[in-house]
Amino acid sequence: MQHLPAPAGGPGSRVIHHESCWIPTGGAELTLDQALRELTRPGSEACTACEAPRLPRS
Repeated sequence: MQHLPAPAGGPGSRVIHHESCWIPTGGAELTLDQALRELTRPGSEACTACEAPRLPRS
């Protein structure tokens, strides 16, 4: 999980990456269940550069 800073006066956001993503995040490592839960939260999105958009969703 990668935390992105908030623009002036706005909320920050979180990007969920697959463990094999080439983008360094420096963020927390999540289990699949945690990642799927995080993706349902406002301000979270899947990384478009890796396999995160293909995470199974229930």
